[in-house]
Amino acid sequence: MSGPAPSIPQAKRIILTRACDPADEGVPSPLELQLRDAGARVEQFALIHLAQPADAAAARQALQDLADYVLAVPVSPAAARAALGLLDRPWPASCALGLIGAASRDAMRQGLQARGESPQALRWICAEQPDADSEALWQALQRWRADWHGAPVLLLRGDGGREWLADALRAAGARVRVLEVYRRVAPAADAARLRRLRELLQPGDAWQIAAASALHNLCGLLRAAGLQPRQALAGQCALVHHARLAQAAREAGFGCVRTVAFDPRGLLEALGGR
Repeated sequence: MSGPAPSIPQAKRIILTRACDPADEGVPSPLELQLRDAGARVEQFALIHLAQPADAAAARQALQDLADYVLAVPVSPAAARAALGLLDRPWPASCALGLIGAASRDAMRQGLQARGESPQALRWICAEQPDADSEALWQALQRWRADWHGAPVLLLRGDGGREWLADALRAAGARVRVLEVYRRVAPAADAARLRRLRELLQPGDAWQIAAASALHNLCGLLRAAGLQPRQALAGQCALVHHARLAQAAREAGFGCVRTVAFDPRGLLEALGGR
C-alpha cells in the first residue's frame, strides 16, 4: 500500500499551461506578465495546441448569422478567442453573451476591444465565481430569462465537450445549435518538449490545469518521457477551477490539488504571494 500523499504547503513556482496556437507558444501571455510583475516565478508549458475547426468555412458562415440568436455562449476562453477570429463583422447587440468564469469574460472583453468594439454595448450573463461551471451559468441564464421556449441559442466550443448546458437549454425549450470553432490537439511529444517537461518537474511546483484534455495530454507527455504520471506528479500541486477537474487531478496523481480563481489574485494566493 502506498503512503500518504506528500504535503505541499506553498508552491515555489507556477507552470501556466494555456491552450494556444503553436506559433504563439513562446509569446508571454498577459497573465504571465501580470504574475511576473507581482514577483511570482512563472513558466509557460502549453498542454493544448489550438487548430482551425474541421470545417472553418461552415463556422465562419454560421457566425455571420449571430443576429438570429438571442444568446451565444463561448464555453471557454479559447472558444471566445476562436469565435472572434472567425467573425468578420461586429458582434450584434441583439445577441447576448453567456460566459462561464472570469477568464472567459476577460478573453471576450479583450478580444472585442482589440477589434475596436465596445463590450459595454452588449448584454453579458456571466457565472464568475472561482468554481463556475455550466450549471452555474444555467442558473444565471434562468435569472435573466424565464421563458426559453423557441429561443435560438448558439454554443461555441472546441471539438467535443460537455453536453450538459445544451441539454438543459433544450429541455427548457430552446433551439440550440452547437458550433465547433476550434480543435484541440496534443502538442507533439518531440525531444525538446520532453526535455523541457523533465526540467519543469521540480518538487513543490504548481501546475495550472484548466481542462480535462490538458490533464490527459500532460499524462501522455509524461509517459512519452518514460515517466509514470502518479510518481512524477506526487510532488506537484494542481491548480484547478472546479470540483470535477480537482477530482480528475487527484486521480492522475497530483499530491496537492487546490481550487482557485484563474486570475492574478487567485493564482498569487495559491503561491503564497498574497
